Amino acid sequence: MIDACNDEHVPNANAGALRDILSRWPASMATLVLNEVECRLRLIAELRGKLDVVGVDEVHELQPLVARGLWMFGPEFESAEFTANAGMTRVIRKFLKDPTAVGSRNRPDFVVLPDSSIGLYACPSYDAVHEVNGIKHLALIELKTTGTEIGDTERSQVVKYVKELRNHGCFKAHTKIDCYVLGEGIQRGEEEFWNAGPQTTITLMRYDTLLEKAERRLLNLYQKIKHAPFLMDQAELSEEDDRHRPPAMNDIEAPWPH
Repeated sequence: MIDACNDEHVPNANAGALRDILSRWPASMATLVLNEVECRLRLIAELRGKLDVVGVDEVHELQPLVARGLWMFGPEFESAEFTANAGMTRVIRKFLKDPTAVGSRNRPDFVVLPDSSIGLYACPSYDAVHEVNGIKHLALIELKTTGTEIGDTERSQVVKYVKELRNHGCFKAHTKIDCYVLGEGIQRGEEEFWNAGPQTTITLMRYDTLLEKAERRLLNLYQKIKHAPFLMDQAELSEEDDRHRPPAMNDIEAPWPH
């Protein structure tokens, strides 16, 4: 790679910068770090673009991005591998008494509601002989479509979900449970962090706040290099998606049963 710096197509200033980087970083490590940073910056750019659309289809547009970006919520989600928990998803569907809710056939990994969707992500705990022994940490994330304001009603509903999961023995007393409800705005007086038990927290959060947290976790790199070619390409892809966006899920599925 150092030899490549002498390529006639590489400007001298860039060639010198590459030599400097490669004198301090092994090529494989530099590639690993830059790929991870690029992946995260692309995710922020894609999420930001979708949140500009009022009434975005949160099931197909937002939940997959959040599933890839749990790191945005805090460092505690970096330390272990969180995966979607289909078993808990089925419990909540059953609790809602509608196992074939709108869109659930298309996205069985999410609980789909009329104006939101719920993703459950869990990482396992292990016993003394390193065998899986229940769930160590659960993240319950409910996404409201853009243009929605959230408050005590949404928080209270999440409490019911947690109680139902606990009643079904889905986790142990020591399981840490972090619940997030995201919307475009929060009703006045409902911004406070809320404990629903010694191991359970419920947080109402604006989408803008999530993006701010994500950018800070990346040392505000997004603002510093937002004109980088790969981010400009991502913006063009988002615009192309908007032009060719299919009908919203709720427009092509059976109506929500009453």
